[in-house]
Amino acid sequence: MNATTRRTPPWAIVAKREMFVQLTDKTFWIGTLTTIGLMIAAVGFSFLMQAGDGSPTLIAVDSDDAAGVVALANAQGQNVESVRYETAELESAVENGDVEGALHRGDAGWEMLLKPSMGASPTLDGAVRDYQLEQNATALGVDARQLTADTVLTLRPVGAESGDVPAIIIATLAFAILFMFSALTYGYMIANSVVTEKESRIVEILAATIPTRQLLIGKVVGNTALALGQVLLFVAVALVGLSLTEYRSFIGLIAPVTGWFVLFFLVGFAALACLWAAAGAMATRVQDVQQTTTPLMIIIMGVYFAGFIATGRVQEILSYVPIASTVVMPGRLLSGDASWIDAGLALLVAVAFMALAVAVGTTIYRRGLLQTGSVLSWKDALRRA
Repeated sequence: MNATTRRTPPWAIVAKREMFVQLTDKTFWIGTLTTIGLMIAAVGFSFLMQAGDGSPTLIAVDSDDAAGVVALANAQGQNVESVRYETAELESAVENGDVEGALHRGDAGWEMLLKPSMGASPTLDGAVRDYQLEQNATALGVDARQLTADTVLTLRPVGAESGDVPAIIIATLAFAILFMFSALTYGYMIANSVVTEKESRIVEILAATIPTRQLLIGKVVGNTALALGQVLLFVAVALVGLSLTEYRSFIGLIAPVTGWFVLFFLVGFAALACLWAAAGAMATRVQDVQQTTTPLMIIIMGVYFAGFIATGRVQEILSYVPIASTVVMPGRLLSGDASWIDAGLALLVAVAFMALAVAVGTTIYRRGLLQTGSVLSWKDALRRA
């Protein structure tokens, strides 16, 4: 047993301890299960909305022409159904709430009877126009399709299919939220863990038995593994939930890019984790953590907003900037503005930055760990590094 223990790298022992502490913490599980619960609730809400859309909107009509308009609207994608009434009964049917509206063709043309208190009213303008055009063309002996040829304007965003735009926006926002949530949650855990050990003087015992670099690597590896596992769990739940909704067709677009996001997240989070540990070592008390971690929080919030605000040239540049590329590059991949070659290059830059962050973080961590007299500022820490 002792021989096996001696063969285990010190960083692995520290990593296991970090993971064990978090996995036995009720707060960790409450946060995780709450997030999953919210995701399931969102899927359930989508089901309710779809179920609500399954009941057709009832429209009172008093003629075959009005019924024809409603039938045309239904064929065009509106979930409406006509109910026959006498002309004199149309207003009372609407007032009593038996129908959502009433369609009537009078001497002055078509009119739609609606109750003022109705929040959502059916829109039949397009169906009335198309139906009446067909009727007028038939009366004149003209083909209505020839009259309306080449009159449809199609909007097509450059770099993406028009139907994919909502999926791109939602997925990019989800990537940004996942990154911010994990980076802040685990970042503060790492910093507080370091300063707590430092404040209780336990770190002096640890530093005497375990090399400082091994101690830092263990903390980074343990928390990165937990963060990655949590993100993978959230992504899996989201994709399964998406497959159960009307947006299931977007999975083919989102799933491949999700893999790239996970890679960028792994590298970016590992780099930040080293800096969070360094920020914890710079503090002398738990109360000082807010001060030493402010620059990191600003960076993370900047990445969060850049994920769905940056456009054009700024977005292209940020997609190659370490940390920011975690969110921005997957967004460009979704929109078709970047290829896997661009993503690979950005990932290499992120890996290089991670190596630099490990080196700088280790130096600051080592020097700040045993400093208990005063808070070490980032300016002094970087100058000494």
